[in-house]
Amino acid sequence: MEIQTLSSIGNISKRENLASVEHETHSSALVLESLHPFPGYHGTTVPDRTDPKSLFLVTKNIYSGDRIIRSIKQVKQNFPHFFDGAPGLINLYNKPTGVIRLKYLPYNLVGELISAFQDLGLEFIKNRKVNNYESIIKITKYFMLEKVSEGIWHDQNWKELYYLNLPLQLRWNSFEKITSSIKHNVDDNNFDAALTTLYDKDGVLDLVRIYDEESCQGKLIFIHEKYLEAIKYL
Repeated sequence: MEIQTLSSIGNISKRENLASVEHETHSSALVLESLHPFPGYHGTTVPDRTDPKSLFLVTKNIYSGDRIIRSIKQVKQNFPHFFDGAPGLINLYNKPTGVIRLKYLPYNLVGELISAFQDLGLEFIKNRKVNNYESIIKITKYFMLEKVSEGIWHDQNWKELYYLNLPLQLRWNSFEKITSSIKHNVDDNNFDAALTTLYDKDGVLDLVRIYDEESCQGKLIFIHEKYLEAIKYL
């Protein structure tokens, strides 16, 4: 049987706790970090215990996704350290705010990276103390998925991530309500969920991203069926 794959740009939306970084970044710019990148999962080796966590460089303006992506590509041509970057939006002081989400870069190299972005004309908010708070985070990124069964996809870059097809676009409040209901009515509720939108040759795909270190196909099918069943009653 031919393996079906999907490579696409898309968006992922999730709710996380953010706070200003307490480690030294060697920069005067505001850098936030995610305290629990997968808040719905409570395993023993969840990656939110690694150092550093997901970091967010807070930009002074909301730049277009294209500009951020082009800037990341340009910086990578000369920056001597590996990092993963993506444009995003968060809520800060009750208003939408632009960010560059970073992964795989130590705290002490963040200032050097920010300087490289500033050389390209990007401006950042000045550093300040931001106490722990909740924000919906929307990240634009590139996805590489492989179909494992009908309506279920596996992330080719992160083995603990799976994606479940939805028949329609869920509003954020409906998504959170359905997810909470599923978690309160199943025995094995140890998974984290986020909303995802991808694009293929036919148009837009709506999915739920599942993080689960010990997931199996049976559990994924069960969760998928619960989402589909709940959507019928919207």
